[in-house]
Amino acid sequence: MAIPDLTTLTLLLGRLGRLNEMLVTSICVDHGTSPAELRVLLFLSQQPSGAASPRHVAKFVVQTTGGLTATLGRLETAGLVERQSDPNDGRGKIVSITPAGREVHDRALDSIVTRTAEVVGGVDLGQLDLIVRSLVGSLEESVGLPSSRDFVAVPSKGRSNA
Repeated sequence: MAIPDLTTLTLLLGRLGRLNEMLVTSICVDHGTSPAELRVLLFLSQQPSGAASPRHVAKFVVQTTGGLTATLGRLETAGLVERQSDPNDGRGKIVSITPAGREVHDRALDSIVTRTAEVVGGVDLGQLDLIVRSLVGSLEESVGLPSSRDFVAVPSKGRSNA
């Protein structure tokens, strides 16, 4: 196969992102949530305390603060997160994942991991990991976001990363 030009790679990367979003959206629908809501639950579940400031959530999930406010409102109404005053900043808030939020997170993530395993079966995962981390890191840097290049997911109960 010939080495593709940068225009072709750019278009294929865009298509890959949209296809992945379609896959995640269909799984989210099955679990009664949306991709934006699941991204928040994913981020909070990775925090040692299960909580973070909305500003940190917005940065990681790459969502505007206005969009995040609406997402947090829906999650709070569904009982999947709680917003409380930040004990370190009287004007700030902290968002925490609830046990119900963890349950939705765990079930949806298990479905996504299972589907991803089916999609990437036969691909060298070590090589794929290096390429994805490099691309994500470069894209984050280009738009001024903190790097998640070294991110390693904390497995949910009963699931391993092996």
